[in-house]
Amino acid sequence: MTENPTKPISNLVNELKERAKELNCLYAVQETLTAPGITQKEALQRIINVLPPGWQYPEVCVCQITVGDSIYRSENFQETPWFQDSDIILQDEVVGRVSVHYLIEKPEFDEGPFLFEERRLINTIADQLGNFLLQRRLQEVFEPVSYTHL
Repeated sequence: MTENPTKPISNLVNELKERAKELNCLYAVQETLTAPGITQKEALQRIINVLPPGWQYPEVCVCQITVGDSIYRSENFQETPWFQDSDIILQDEVVGRVSVHYLIEKPEFDEGPFLFEERRLINTIADQLGNFLLQRRLQEVFEPVSYTHL
């Protein structure tokens, strides 16, 4: 019995499509975090919307970002046993978390139903969010105080 010679090529094409989705997700996160005048609330809500397309099963992917007492969620978010998360760290302190959940069970891969590359993706996004929050805190500290003269 001979092996199908197109199978390795189709696997490669599928893998490349997944990497492209992950890159597009990273680009969208970076564009959001660097958008002029964007508030923290707006940025985190936009990121909630751009995360699912970066994962292998976007049609059943929902996410949540917590920062302090604030929680941002996909519209139909629910916690499930099929999730991946990463801490948001600001100056060696955990200040939040990024979580991605699948609403239904999917086949096992590298980390439950998630790919190794998706672990790297969520960790990178959490790092970017930590840097964004640090930048916001520094802006608050160093913004010049305006005084009104009577």
